[in-house]
This record gives sequence, structure tokens and C-alpha cells, in this order.
Amino acid sequence: MFPHSIKANSVPVIVLRYCLSCLLLLVCGGAFAAEPLALDANVGRVSLDSHVAYLEDPTLQLTLEQIRAPDRQWADNGSDVLNKSYSDSAWWVHLRIVNPLPDEQSRLIEISYAVLDYIDLYVVSGDEVVHQYQMGDKLPYRERLFDHRFFVIPLDWQPRQTLDVYLRVRTSSSVQVPLTLWQDDEFFGFDTTRTILQGIFFGTMLVIAVYNLLIYFVLGERTYILYVGYVLCMPAFLASLGGHTFRYFWPTLTEWNDESIIVFLAGVVIFAATFTRRFLDLRSFNRGLDIALIITAVAGGVMVLTAFVLPYRYNIRTLIPLAAAGCIICFFAGIYCWYRHQETAKYYTIAWGCMLSGGLILALNKYDLIPANIFTEYATHIGSSLEVVLLSFALAERINAERRLRFEAQAQALKTTQRMNEELEGRVQERTRELEALTLRLRELSNTDALTGLHNRRFLDNQLREEWERCRRYKRCLAVILLDIDHFKQVNDLHGHQSGDECLFEVAQRVQQGLRWPADQAARYGGEEFCIVLPETALEGAVTVAERIRQLIEDLPVDTATGPLRITVSAGVCALVPDSGTSINELLKNADQALYRAKEAGRNRVLSHQN
Repeated sequence: MFPHSIKANSVPVIVLRYCLSCLLLLVCGGAFAAEPLALDANVGRVSLDSHVAYLEDPTLQLTLEQIRAPDRQWADNGSDVLNKSYSDSAWWVHLRIVNPLPDEQSRLIEISYAVLDYIDLYVVSGDEVVHQYQMGDKLPYRERLFDHRFFVIPLDWQPRQTLDVYLRVRTSSSVQVPLTLWQDDEFFGFDTTRTILQGIFFGTMLVIAVYNLLIYFVLGERTYILYVGYVLCMPAFLASLGGHTFRYFWPTLTEWNDESIIVFLAGVVIFAATFTRRFLDLRSFNRGLDIALIITAVAGGVMVLTAFVLPYRYNIRTLIPLAAAGCIICFFAGIYCWYRHQETAKYYTIAWGCMLSGGLILALNKYDLIPANIFTEYATHIGSSLEVVLLSFALAERINAERRLRFEAQAQALKTTQRMNEELEGRVQERTRELEALTLRLRELSNTDALTGLHNRRFLDNQLREEWERCRRYKRCLAVILLDIDHFKQVNDLHGHQSGDECLFEVAQRVQQGLRWPADQAARYGGEEFCIVLPETALEGAVTVAERIRQLIEDLPVDTATGPLRITVSAGVCALVPDSGTSINELLKNADQALYRAKEAGRNRVLSHQN
């Protein structure tokens, strides 16, 4: 059939056999829209995106036999990663890979998107299903074919064998199926490098978080703890989205694996909004932006709660626009504060611009507005890394700015203090004199009876103690006179309390008039009773004073509102030299007993304790 000059294993023969195989499979296996892939032993890595055909199954009912029917129309994916955004349909993916080589070939197919819920894999040779697998993050991690955070499928080809690979993908996350064909050594080398870079990223975020946490413990400034929360939530979200947490932390918690993505992303929104408000002091600069970020943070908190109640598909479709809107608000808040000449706002704005770029690229990628590739997949990692570094600089600059403001405030306070000291120095003496006068006045008021103007009982007690101690020390005599208005109750009953008060006042004035020396002190003892303390006065002198006061009161009637009233008093006198065998209470008791005897003897008289 072929010219003899063409060997059976020559390149033209291999190509011809490959074309005939494709034609045969096209007739027997249904219409295939994409170009088949021929294995090459010299190529270690091949992107399969341009070799993918896909089929949508909105009914979720199609089987492998039905989708392989000859009349089934497949769509060519093109050169970009298969990305159908958020969809409730099942999606069938078809790959045709031919081994034109005379040797057995082994390869790895990697689906580098870790949050696909269900993946049914069928490997077909001719009309025979040679392998069938079930994968997805809704299955426990231990059920995977390959120990990897992504979905990796090992395949073997016999010499010149063609395999059709069918994938049925259904997920509540974004429908993305990035496919790569690897040789084993190439895959492990690349994955090692990728893992190291991921480790550097997560290590950097952890170091920055710990560093700012220590600053928080030292300074106690809440801005730092909010920043730590943001720095921890961001890598936690990316680790959940990238399959790291499912592999290392909760390989059996399939429900929490979805919920954790919502919780950590909502945490990013909450901490980013609250950190921005506090760091930029938006309450002082723009109340509208401040309220917008409060609403954003509250919405993030609601999303944390709904993560455990509502299905993942509803939460993620709501949360991604919320996160994007929060990024934009934070970015414009930084621009506004920068425009208002806030010193640290420029660092914040540049840092948040990096994060905003990465977040928007990720969001646009998930909604199939831009193609998925290595840059779009790791744009958030790159942007967040730059952001946290720049924000650390911004926080450091804020410390420096606060320190400068504190030094300036201290210098200004020192100048102000010096000026105030100069101004107040002249007022101190004036204020001191006023305070001394006021103190004296207050002391007088506190020691004065309001009705009579004489000293009150408290002053009397203090005065008696002082005079008692002084007379005891110098062996001098101390005398006390107790006066009581005669029939004072009748004055109140017959003429009223106002007249009684007028009588008390007038009696007090005449008592004060009858004293001899400034050292003699008169006080209202209680009710209508008065007490006179006479230091260094013997009994005879005290009786003379008492008699003089009694005579002053008796001689002149008291003018009251009801007319003149004749008032008399009775007096009891006691005098002694204080010693250890006597006391103040004994002195007052003796004077009181003398007063009682004067009352019984007919009133209007003076009696002493010796009488």
C-alpha cells in the first residue's frame, strides 16, 4: 500500500496512522470540536486548554454514553482556561490524547483548581472505559488518587494508543478547569518550586502578623490588632482557596472546607474595613466614608453567620462583590485622606492599590471576565504581599508621625507652661490670700450659730478642750457659766416662735456684751441655753460675770414683733483647776447642777457649785 522506500516506523507513516486514528475515532466516538494532542517525549509540560472541548448539561441527567453519541455537539474551548463562572449546570470536558510513539508513556493530568466540588473522570480507549474515578473537595482528602492539594490523575498509554478523557464537573464555586499535562519529573520539580514560593508567602504574612502583634502588646494601640486580624485572614482565605488547609488541617471536614473560605474572606472584609476606619481616622475626615465602611464591616459579619446557614453558592456570589466593593471604598478613602494631606494616607493608598489590583483581578477571573492563568491565579498573593509590606511601612510612619507630633506638643506645652507660670505667679499670692480669707470665713461660719451669731456647740467643745489642757499645764483656774432663759417655752407658746427667736438673739447679744476679755468665749449650748468659758478665772470672778449678764437681760425688755417682753435668766457657775482627777464633763456637770438649783430656787438668779 505504501512505497517500499517508506519504512513502517518512519515519520510519514506515524503521521498517517495518527490521522487515520483520529478519523476513525471521529466516526466512532462522536464529534470532537478540539484538536487532539499528540504526546511528545521531549516535552515535559503541556497546557491542555486549547485541546479541550466542553458540553453543558443544565439538566444534570446526561450520562457518558449520551454525551458520546455521534450527534452530540461539543464546543471548542479555545486557548484560554475553561471558565464558566458560577453555574448550576454540570459541565462535560473532553480531551483526546494520542500516543504516536512506539513506547509506553506515562503522564500526569493536573486540574489546578482546588475548590471543585465533584469531578467524575472517565478514561476511554475505543469504546471501552478503562478507568473511572471520582474526585472533588466534597469527598474526604484521603480518597484522592494523588496526594496533592490540586486534582492530579496518573495516566498510561500503550504504544500508539489513543485515550479519550471525559470529565464531568459540577461545583458551587466558579466553574474553572485549568488542565495541564505533565511528565512526572517535570511536575515534581515545578511543584517543589511552587510550594517553596507559597511557603515564602505564608511565612512572610505570619512574620508580619507576629511582628505587629508584639507592637500591639507594647503600645496597646488597637489599630495593630485590627491589622493583625487582616494579615491572618488574608493568607487563611488564600490557603483555603488553594487547597492547603483541606490537605493539612481539615482533610475530612468537607462542609467546613467550603465554609472556611466564606469565613476567612468575610474576616478580610471586616478587619480591612475596621482597620481602614481607625488608621485613616475617617470619623474626623469624612463621615460618609466612615459609615460606608461600618456598613461593609457589618455586612461581613452577617456573611460569617450565613456561612453556616446558606449554601456556599449563594454566599460566595454575594461575598465576592462585597469584598470588591469594600476594596474600592478603602482605596478611595485612602485617596481622599491623601488629598486632605494626611501624612500616612499616601502609604496606605499605594498599599491598598496593590491589594485592590490583585482582588479585582481575582474577582474578574472568577466571573470569567478575564482568562485564568498563573498571573490571575496568584495576583491576590502578589498584591496582598506588597500590601502588607507597604502597610507595615505605613504603620511605622504613623508611629514616627505620632512621635513628631508628641515632641511638638511637648515643646509647645513647655512654652505654654512657662508663659502660664509667668502669668500665674502674680496671681498665686492673690489667690492664696483670697483662699485664706475664705477659709477663715468658712471656719467662722462652721463654728457660728446661725440664729444668735454666737459660737456653736462644736466650737465650744474644741475651745473647752484647748483651755482645759492649757489651764491644766499651767495650774490655772477654768470657769464655766451655764445660762438658761426662764420660762422660754411660754414665750414660744404665747407669742410664737418668731418672738422666741428674737428673744434668743437679743439674749445672745447681751451675753456677748457682758463678757470681760477677748479670751472669754460665749456659745449657744442648745435650745435656750448658753455656755460661757472663762479661762484663768476663779469662781468669784465668774459669778461676777454671770451676775452682770443676768442684770443686763433683766433690766431691759426685749422688743419683739408682738411687743416688748421681759426676759430673765438663771445661771449656774463652776470653777476649778484642771488635773488628772477631774474632767471637762465633771466641770459641765457641776455647772449644770448649779443651774438646776437656781431654777428650783425661783429662777432669775446665779448660783455656784459651792453654794
